[in-house]
Order: sequence, then C-alpha cells, then structure tokens
Amino acid sequence: MTSITETVRNKYADVARSSLSNDSAAVRSVAEAFGYSEEELASLPSEANMGLSCGNPVAVAALRPGEVVVDLGCGGGLDVLLAAKLVGPEGKAIGIDMTAEMIDRARKGAVRVGATNVQFHQAHIDQLPLPDQSVDCILSNCVINLAADKSKVFREMLRVLKPGGRISISDIALRQPLPPAIADSLQAYVGCIAGALHISEYERLLRQAGFDAVVVSDTGADLNVYSQAGSSGCCSAEPASACCAGTGNTDTSERKDLSIHDGLAQIMQDFDANAYAASVRVYATVTSRSVPPEHTYSLDSRVLNEFQHDRTQKASQMKTIQIYDKPMCCSTGVCGPQVDPVLPRFAADLDNLKTAGHTVERFNLAQQPDAFIKNPEIHSLLSTKGTDVLPVVIVNGIVVSRGIYPSREMLDMWTGGVAAKATALPIADQGCCSGTTGCC
Repeated sequence: MTSITETVRNKYADVARSSLSNDSAAVRSVAEAFGYSEEELASLPSEANMGLSCGNPVAVAALRPGEVVVDLGCGGGLDVLLAAKLVGPEGKAIGIDMTAEMIDRARKGAVRVGATNVQFHQAHIDQLPLPDQSVDCILSNCVINLAADKSKVFREMLRVLKPGGRISISDIALRQPLPPAIADSLQAYVGCIAGALHISEYERLLRQAGFDAVVVSDTGADLNVYSQAGSSGCCSAEPASACCAGTGNTDTSERKDLSIHDGLAQIMQDFDANAYAASVRVYATVTSRSVPPEHTYSLDSRVLNEFQHDRTQKASQMKTIQIYDKPMCCSTGVCGPQVDPVLPRFAADLDNLKTAGHTVERFNLAQQPDAFIKNPEIHSLLSTKGTDVLPVVIVNGIVVSRGIYPSREMLDMWTGGVAAKATALPIADQGCCSGTTGCC
C-alpha cells in the first residue's frame, strides 16, 4: 500500500511537472489572496509560483542582511528567492523539499534570476541535512500540515536554529474538528486540510519542542480561493492546453486522480472550509535556554548558594515595561490579512522579557482606552501630539520610546545591566534617540 507520504510526493511531483505558473491569472489570484504583492511575483521566475501558498512568511520574517534562512517545503523556490534578496550576498537562503521535481524547478528558477546565494536540497523536513545551530530563521509555507510527524519536524527545526533564532511560518490550522468525511479524505489531506493541527495544538507542540514566544494567529484569509483556482481557472496539474482548450469537461466528480486544486474544488462544493480551518501565521523564537547544554553538572552547596544569590540579585533588577499601542485588531497586532512585519518580532521580544522575569503590560487604544486616560503622561502626550505618538514604551515609569517599536537591542539596553539608572535612559522618538548614548 502506498504511504500517505508517497501519495503527497506524487501529487506535488505532478504539480511540478505541470505548466502551472504565475502566467496564469488563477495562480496569481491564490498568491495575491495570501499576501504576495504584484511586484514580488513579477520579480521572480514565473515557474516559482504554482498557487500552493497559504500566506507570505517572508513578509513577516524581518530578515536581515547576512542571515542564513531555510525554507521547509520550498516547492518551486518562491520564498527562497524572495528571502535571498533580503539576506543579500553575505547571507544564504536554503530550500528543502522531498520532491525531486520541485527541487529541479527551483534550481532552474534560481539560475534564471542569477541568484548565487541559494542552495536547494532534496530531503524530508523532519531530517534536515544541516548542522546544529546553523540557521537564523526558518520559513515554511503550507507544508507542515502535510508532515506525518509534526512534533519531529518541530524538534528538528529547534536543532538547526541558533540561540536567538526564529521561525516565520504560514500554514493551515483547524478552528474545530473536521467532519469525519473530510478528516478521512485523501484529497483533503493532500490539499492541506485533513492533516492540519488545531490552532491550540500547534502552539502546544511548538512549546513542547522547546520554542519560546509562540504566536499562532488566524489571518482571516478566505480558503475558498483554492477552489476558485480549479480547472475552470486553468489551475489543474494538467497542461494548460488540456484545461483551457474549452472542452467543457469541467465535471470532476467521476475522476479518481484529481489535481490538488480540483480535488479541493470538489471538496468545497459541500464543505465550508473557512468554518473549520484557517490560514495562520506562526512565529516563535529559540532562546539559549531552549538549546540543550552539551554537559550537565551537579551543583555542590557553594555553587547552589551562589546561584540563589544571583537569582535574588537579579530579581531586584527586574523592570516593569508598559507599552501603549495604537488601535489594533488584537492585543499584539499580529492579526488580520496585513501585518506589519515588526509586530511579530516585537511580540516575541516582549515574551522573552517576560521569560527573563520582567513585568510586561501592554495596552491597546482600541480595546483598553481607560488605561490611556488613567495614565496622566500618556493622556498628555495624546492631547498634544495625537495618536502619532503611539506606541509609547515606558520602563519603570520613564518614557523611553515614542512613535516606534524599539529593537531587541534597545529593549535589552533599557532592561539589562547596562542601563544603570532609569533617568539616564534615552528616548527613542520617531526612529532616533534624543539622548547622548549614540544608540541610533
């Protein structure tokens, strides 16, 4: 009996061998519905886009020049090639896919655009051909739901990420259990629905694997776009001449070997995918505590006493950080179809501060207006400068940042040992520090 992994491989190999590309309006409609801009798609070889995305993980990954980024299930190289531009010649973008036909398509695309800082490997995403702690950021786009053992994938991701590394993933997750007919459907599994985790389970398994600052947020995107990109939109795995020749044979109900899109189109005739499943953004980080130490030591009483003294001393240095946000759709702003890529990173940085023992309070003007009124300084700033002054960051009662979301380095400066006195902290205002520290 063919395993489900082999079935998935064969289905996606068919897609890779097909004429699906960004030249098709139906294919473009899928990518654009999940967050890719016309400019991004036009900058890539047309074969990189096959209408298989459920988000744009590069857009919220906050990639920086010189970083090493890996895309799990890279397909035709869509996200790898976008990431390669952002990490630059000093960085590296690596694509992993189990399907030889996909890897071949991706490599040809990289040659076409002259990308020299990319690599592609045929491998399973739960067995990455990469060294320990060698990667800054992991991407994935509608692939992890296809993995048979998702916990193993998460552990492997943790293994290759450096301390301080992060994941930026787009995926399908469940809002509620699927009807039995859909849960048992092979077409629904290959189409990224039947194998999906519940949102809460996704979070739990990432934390269990060792990730910190886990955020799994529903984007609200319409999953029906997949069915609209079926054979009637020239988006089957068959050659374009077969699906666009006007044969009138659009009834897929009797076909036993449907393409991925046509299979989803058939399922969605009687199944409201949006009621059960969602396109989600997944963001998480790896702290030094997440990475198992090479050696384990037993502590004698002297070392234990020193450790306890250090912990007591550290507790006295803990800070209270308050963030007064602009009106946002949710408490972190990591919600809705369009997300500022700074927000997931900032939310993760705040979670790291909480883990370190600091107190973090966050107020959203749309949801907690009373908090803005009760704080005299915030009320005064809003009265004189308006909402453009937001977000405002306060550390131990001192305003340290206005109008920007500060970087991790700035948060570390304000909450770490290098900031001796709160009154000496610089104010980061509109992207520039007004203090004398030269932090900007």
